[in-house]
Amino acid sequence: MSSERLSEVFSTVHELLLDVGYERLTLDAVAARARTSKATLYRQWGGKPGLVMAALTHDDGGHPALFTDAGATSLDEAFAQLARTDLVSDRDVRMGFMLLHAASSDPELGAALREQLITPRVTELASVFHAAADRGEIVRDPPLFRRLAILILTDLAFFPLINGHEASREDREDLFRTIVRPALNRTDHDDPSP
Repeated sequence: MSSERLSEVFSTVHELLLDVGYERLTLDAVAARARTSKATLYRQWGGKPGLVMAALTHDDGGHPALFTDAGATSLDEAFAQLARTDLVSDRDVRMGFMLLHAASSDPELGAALREQLITPRVTELASVFHAAADRGEIVRDPPLFRRLAILILTDLAFFPLINGHEASREDREDLFRTIVRPALNRTDHDDPSP
């Protein structure tokens, strides 16, 4: 398929996911709306999970990376970049909730989401902490870096649901100031008592 046709098919998958959800999305519906054949979809992607993951991971230039530390010279500067309010759109949040729900009953989809979407984002965020450790700003602690990356992703995903409004720059800065930064400043030798 040409890149234009791929974008059209993947756009159709995104629309249908948001319209009907993963469980009710069918290759027949995708084929009809994208004006292609069901056989072509099976041949290209082997079924619904493969097609959905291809659509979700397709880089069409419209979805920037979650975070890039290009130009960040300090952890605080990286945090300021991460506090941007355009990291996750309402549409992304809706898509994420729908996929998490679908993954809870579809182990194949859950495994694909972890492998192709979640783990790379965790690694991407943990690399921010590794870069800070390379600069000597914090002590290297890979298990802590991974847990903090998961915490940040969880906050990005669930903040609107829990709080009833989109996260603001101030909300994200508060997360870094009150939870992430203190966790990074602790070492195994710190006295946990107040």
